[in-house]
Amino acid sequence: MRKKGICIGLAILLTFSVVTPVQATTISDAKNAKSKTESNLNAVNSQIDSLEGQKAALANEVEEMDTQLVDILTSISICQEEIDTKEKEIGQAKEELAAVIVKEEEQDEAMRMRLKFLYEQGESAYLQLLLESKSIADMLTKAQYVEKVYAYDKELLDEYKETRETVKTLKEKLEEEEADLLASNYELEQEQEALEAAIAEKKDTIQNFDSKLASAKKQAEAYKSQLKEQTAKLKKLEEEQQKEKEAIQAQLAAQEKKPSKGTLAASNPANYTAPQNEPTGDDGNSEKEAPSAPADPGDSSMGQQIANYACQFVGNPYKAGGTSLTDGADCSGFVQSVYRHFGYVIPRDSTSQRSAGRAVDYANAQPGDIICYAGHVAIYLGNGQIVHASSERTGIKYGNATYRTILSVRRIV
Repeated sequence: MRKKGICIGLAILLTFSVVTPVQATTISDAKNAKSKTESNLNAVNSQIDSLEGQKAALANEVEEMDTQLVDILTSISICQEEIDTKEKEIGQAKEELAAVIVKEEEQDEAMRMRLKFLYEQGESAYLQLLLESKSIADMLTKAQYVEKVYAYDKELLDEYKETRETVKTLKEKLEEEEADLLASNYELEQEQEALEAAIAEKKDTIQNFDSKLASAKKQAEAYKSQLKEQTAKLKKLEEEQQKEKEAIQAQLAAQEKKPSKGTLAASNPANYTAPQNEPTGDDGNSEKEAPSAPADPGDSSMGQQIANYACQFVGNPYKAGGTSLTDGADCSGFVQSVYRHFGYVIPRDSTSQRSAGRAVDYANAQPGDIICYAGHVAIYLGNGQIVHASSERTGIKYGNATYRTILSVRRIV
């Protein structure tokens, strides 16, 4: 009877050893499929995170660009107001110049008429003046009067000529300032056009990200659904395998020859699953980024070198969009190229340069600082003086720092 029971137990074990590999292979396939789906889902989720991160970064860039665009539009408005004011001043100077010229011409004509009269009359005019005099004192008085008239005429004419030169100089100065403003306004309009194009391009990119995100999320949902089905299938296979194990163990118990778990595992190595080690995590030896160096409070000697270097190019031409210190540069191109010579990288346009470096009060401005106006920048020389690429009319020149409204002073060094 005992031998019969052993035979039956061996038969059951043989049956289990035949069936189990089939189940194990099926479960293994299910696990592999599930693992692959999980890997695909993780990859899609990573792609979604990356796309959302890039989209958020682009959205932040667009927001910053919108703020920059507002600054540009504000600067354009300020610049146009300054142009309107300058045009009125030029108009007034033209009127004053025209009036002075008329008076000068009238005075000149009056002198010419008196000189012509004396020339035509000759000495008889002086003789008549003497004969008509009641006394020698009266004659001298009249002679002195004639001299005073001519002296007054000459003085008045000289005064008109001097006034004409003064008004003419003022008019030319105002026209130079207007040319500077028009150049600034043009540069601002170019910045506005370029920035609006960049914003439109980034918004199109964001829409493209939206399309990619929608596709990736749809794929992720498909993987989630597939993973759910595979998990259910794997669970079912594992439950069926467990039931078979329990049935065999029950049959063995009935034969009073219940093998130990070690024996069962040894006789059926395919059913033994080794424990998986969990990852140990961070070993505590990861590198940390070194803290950044403290900000330099400002190198005045370097600033002076920058100012001195910039002065070398006074008299060179202004060129819209140019960056050449010799062949032509606009205001921001001039400043950028001067700083590049000393190894400093600053933005290209005047609006962006207004945010470069750190802000300082004009009262504390040092040589080499950037003086920022609406649509214009210059390099400070000290003592209220600047050097800048002004306009096509005047090129790179010296100027007074307060000739226009200062919006900001930036220190780079």
